[in-house]
Amino acid sequence: MVQQYEIIVVGAGPAGLSAGIFIARQKASCLLISKDLGGQMNLIPKLENFPGTLMSSGPLFARSLENQFLTFNGEMTYDTVERIDEVEEGMKVKTIRSEYIAKAVVLAPGKVPNNLGLENENTFANKGIHYCTKCDAPFYQGRTTATVGVGGYLLESGILLSRMASKVYLIFRGGKLGGDRDMIASIEKKENVELIPNNSIKEITGTNTLQQITVVSNSGEEKKLDVDGLFIEMGSKINLEFVKHLVKLNPKGEIEITSGGKTTHPAIFAAGDATDIPYKQIVAACGDGAAAGLSAFNYVEKLKGKPGIRADWKKTIGDTVFHY
Repeated sequence: MVQQYEIIVVGAGPAGLSAGIFIARQKASCLLISKDLGGQMNLIPKLENFPGTLMSSGPLFARSLENQFLTFNGEMTYDTVERIDEVEEGMKVKTIRSEYIAKAVVLAPGKVPNNLGLENENTFANKGIHYCTKCDAPFYQGRTTATVGVGGYLLESGILLSRMASKVYLIFRGGKLGGDRDMIASIEKKENVELIPNNSIKEITGTNTLQQITVVSNSGEEKKLDVDGLFIEMGSKINLEFVKHLVKLNPKGEIEITSGGKTTHPAIFAAGDATDIPYKQIVAACGDGAAAGLSAFNYVEKLKGKPGIRADWKKTIGDTVFHY
C-alpha cells in the first residue's frame, strides 16, 4: 500500500529541514526524504555567520534542526527520489525503495560542489580543503592560501581571500583570467595575490591537515607550494532530473521561484541552493525553506476549503486567535 502524506519535503539541508519544521508545527502530516542529513552543511567545520549561533559546526546544526523537526512529529526517511509525477490523488513521489503520495511537495535538494578528483581530497575536507570561500575564508586570517577554479567563482574567491589571508595563490588552467573585467583588475592590483596561470593541481599532501600542494604547468613543469588552505571553486551541480518535467528551470539549471517559494507548478514549492535565489547561504536557505513550507501548507489547506495562515506563531485568548 502506498503511504500518503499531506506534504513531502525532498532534501535535509537547511532549507528542507526548515520547511519540515514549519509544516510539522501546523500538525500536517509531513515526510522528509533525503540521501543524507545536512547536505553541504557537512562541509562546514565552524558555523559563524548564522545569527544567534556562534562556533557551532555544520553537522551539529543539522542535527539540531533534525531533532526540532522530529519533535513536531515529522517523519524522515533516508532514500533517493527517482521521479515525481502528477496522479489523480496528488503528487506521486517514487524513490529507490518505495512510493509515496502527497498533496504538495517542497523541493530542497541543494547542490553538490564539483571537486578536483584528487587522491586524498576527501581526507583533507575541512582540514585545509574547502569548497565555499564565502563560508570559510575568515578562518584563514593572516595565513597562506590557494584557490583554484573557473570564471567568476575563482575571481570572487581570490578577492575574498586577499582581504584576509597574508598570501593567496590563484591557480587556473588558462593563460589569462576570464570573467568580469573590474574584478580581474582588482585581483591584479592585490599585492598579496600571486597568479599562477597555465597550471593545475596535481597533488595535495599533509599530515593531519593540508600542508602542501603540487601544481603542474601545461608544459609539465611541477612546483610545490606550502599552503594552510586550498579553496576549490569549480562550480557545483544540481540534480533535478526527477522533477524537471514539472517545474521551470533557468539556464543555470536552477528552479525558478517566486514569493513564498512558488514554482510554475501549483502543488510544488522550492527553497535553498537548488533555486534561483542570489545568496547561497544557510540563513537564506532557512528563511526560504520556512516560507516554502508555509506556502505548501496553505496550498493543502485551501484544497480542504480552509483559508490557510499568514503567520506561524499564534495564541488563543478566549475566543480570539492572535497571530504574531
